[in-house]
Amino acid sequence: MRRVLCLLTIILVGAMAYAQRTQDFASRFMKIHQADSTIQCVTVSPRMMEQLAKSQDENRKATFRQAIAKLKSARIVTASNSYYDDAEILLKQNATRFIHEADYKHGDKRGTFYKRKNRKGKTVELIMLHADRKTSLLTIVNLTGDLDEDFINSLTQGMAGQTDHTD
Repeated sequence: MRRVLCLLTIILVGAMAYAQRTQDFASRFMKIHQADSTIQCVTVSPRMMEQLAKSQDENRKATFRQAIAKLKSARIVTASNSYYDDAEILLKQNATRFIHEADYKHGDKRGTFYKRKNRKGKTVELIMLHADRKTSLLTIVNLTGDLDEDFINSLTQGMAGQTDHTD
C-alpha cells in the first residue's frame, strides 16, 4: 500500500511539474502579477476566431481560416506600459525556452517578437509585446499551436511593414 501511495505521489508531482513547464508565457506573466487587478487577460478560442472570420471579405477568409486551424489558443494581455520591461525580462530570463525573433519601432510604438519551439524544432508559441507611449498601453499577444514559418513571417512582416523594422 505504501509503495502504491508513493508511486501515485511521484506521478502527481511529475504531472504538476510537466504542467508548469508547458505553461504559456501569458499564464506565467499573469501568475507573477496576479495581485495587480489593472492587468487584464482575455483568451480567444479558435471557435471565437472562426466567428471573426465570418466578417472578413472572401479573399481574407480563406487565409484567416488557415491560420485559425493552426492555432490552439490566443491570449491577449493588456497592462500599463510600465510592465513592458517586466515582460521582456521574463522572456530573457527564459532564453533557453523563448527565442528572440525581431524588434520594431515606429514613432511612439515599439515591440518585439519571441517564439518557443518544441523538441522537434516546430514553433509552438509566438509572443508579441507591443507598447504605445501615446496610450500608455502594453499589449501582449500570445499565440500557441502549430505555427509554421509562413504564419510567423506574415505576422512579423505585417508589423514591420507598418513600422521601422530592426533585428
